[in-house]
Amino acid sequence: MKYLNNIKSSLLVATIVCVGSVFTSCEDDITMNTTDLSKLETVDGTYGYVRSVAGARELTPITIFGDATGNGHLFFELSKSAEQNINVTFKIDEAALTAYNAKHGTSYEMYPANKLTLENAGSTIVKAGEKKSESVTLNIGAGGTVGKTYAVAISATASDGVTLSTNNESYIYLINPLPAIPNSKKGDVRTLCFVEVNDENILNCGEYTMANSGKPFFDVVSIFAANINIDSETGRACVFCNDQVSYVLKNADKIIRPLQAKGIKVNLSILGNHYEAGVANLSQEAAKDFAKELKAYVDIYGLDGIDFDDEYTNYSDNPSPGFEVRSSENYLRLIEECRKIMPDKLLGIYEYQGYDAPNGTTAEGKTAGDLVDYMCYGTYQRYVKDREQQFSGMTPAKYGPYSLKINEEYNGGWVNFDEATIQDLKDAGYGLQVFYNPKPRTYSYDKYFTAVSKILFNDEVEWSGNYYNREETVATQGMKTTYESYLGEWEVTSSNSLYYYTPGPWWDWGGSQTFNIRIEAKENGKSYYIYGWGSYPEITNKYPLIAEYNGTLSITAPQIIHEGDTEDPINWEMRWGTYGKGDSWSIKEDINSIRGIYQVNGNISLSGIGDRYGIDPCYKEGENYVLPGEVKYHITANYTLVKK
Repeated sequence: MKYLNNIKSSLLVATIVCVGSVFTSCEDDITMNTTDLSKLETVDGTYGYVRSVAGARELTPITIFGDATGNGHLFFELSKSAEQNINVTFKIDEAALTAYNAKHGTSYEMYPANKLTLENAGSTIVKAGEKKSESVTLNIGAGGTVGKTYAVAISATASDGVTLSTNNESYIYLINPLPAIPNSKKGDVRTLCFVEVNDENILNCGEYTMANSGKPFFDVVSIFAANINIDSETGRACVFCNDQVSYVLKNADKIIRPLQAKGIKVNLSILGNHYEAGVANLSQEAAKDFAKELKAYVDIYGLDGIDFDDEYTNYSDNPSPGFEVRSSENYLRLIEECRKIMPDKLLGIYEYQGYDAPNGTTAEGKTAGDLVDYMCYGTYQRYVKDREQQFSGMTPAKYGPYSLKINEEYNGGWVNFDEATIQDLKDAGYGLQVFYNPKPRTYSYDKYFTAVSKILFNDEVEWSGNYYNREETVATQGMKTTYESYLGEWEVTSSNSLYYYTPGPWWDWGGSQTFNIRIEAKENGKSYYIYGWGSYPEITNKYPLIAEYNGTLSITAPQIIHEGDTEDPINWEMRWGTYGKGDSWSIKEDINSIRGIYQVNGNISLSGIGDRYGIDPCYKEGENYVLPGEVKYHITANYTLVKK
């Protein structure tokens, strides 16, 4: 699947177009080919063609931001292994671009030639016994008109002492000069969001802005995730992109550039893929080689950096050639190689076990703290103050000790979320706040992000009201939250319940339960009455709960719902409870809240304090709390409200 448009020579062919290739990571993994390859089997000789590193298809646009420079990366590939060293020379070829325009009816203008150079004058070698040359870098200086699309054609000649036939076809990059990326800095804490692009669209991260400054809430968005794989032909470590990561890169102009135009940096995450190749076991040469490939991805697709996640690699105690035994020092060496060739790009680390992070000191005396821009702890909703001290040279300013998972599992992030922790994080001088796996087609997040940003930046977050489906570049209008959004009649479904299993006897899970409530206005814009909550509607329909509104809904317990009077002398309270000894339901003194948010789809999602806890009406009799009576199910956990 590697042969595109080929030309016959007694030994090999040069100047050949790389048409129809798509994103691959290891260059040979995925190709789309429009050439009839069967014809090649009937022709003697060796054939060659020009390709771009990082699996970029022809006419991939390279973006030049402001007065920054850019790079393309090309190599030459043969149809079979070279019998001897083959010298290859690439050249910038305006005539080839003219011919391409004539053939395809296009009118691409050549990028200013005085802004283009080739590394090592375009010279490289296909070594004997190999098929691919070392890559050659195309250096692109700032120039041209912002907003205009240019092109550059690169052709190649190859020689083994035999005169070669040539034609005017070549590999073509497009070049797009754009304004410099705006500065999104809002304070001393960087905000980073990892987006699972198998499910969601990174464009959603650009729909949240600060109310006062207008800057984006997120400083960095990371495409999660490409993989580190093994090239099946060479055995070298290489980058692999699945279909969804490939889709994002292939459509960088429509998906990545709009975020960068708002000041958001876009990184690519690198994750293990159940092979031996990993970020922590590469030899010195393999680390250099892999760093070079990562740079090609960053350059060609206009990325702002790389985030590393050392998970899902099958490390070996008897490593294959090119690999070593896993170590934090090897990991650090890879980061150092990346830093050497990408001094101005972001390098980030995701860790949660300690040993899955770069550590120690390199041969040149560099520590993890010297080389990375940030590191985050990856066990979600858990605060690990002072953990950065485990890593060489790491400071709080570069560490994120409190990563927040904001998908359905954590009810959009509200489960186990604590504003006091955000305040402590800021006060302790930590410089990173991480969010993972947003579900913007379910949650609007503006109130949740505001709970964070009011502490970190003394500002609120506004949502545009738009969201993007996974592969769409045109937004869909969602539903914004207002005070009135919560009013009305709702069907409530709990995520769980508890009941006393008498044949046991023991307490057991009862599954989800359904009940109906009515939410009415109390103080306009600030609070509500909620009628009919929970396992005892005969009480809660008479005596409503009070819920607070500040963009989100909050039901705090304990709370008094009825003070005794002549009609009903009992003082009724709503309190947290869980299973107790025997068949008793144990009422707690704890003060806690059910919290949640109106969703993009018009439902309400509420989070309790755990599967074993719910709130019920009760009254005090002596030293004990008494329930209204026996019920089969005590409704617990989290709740989904659907409007009736």
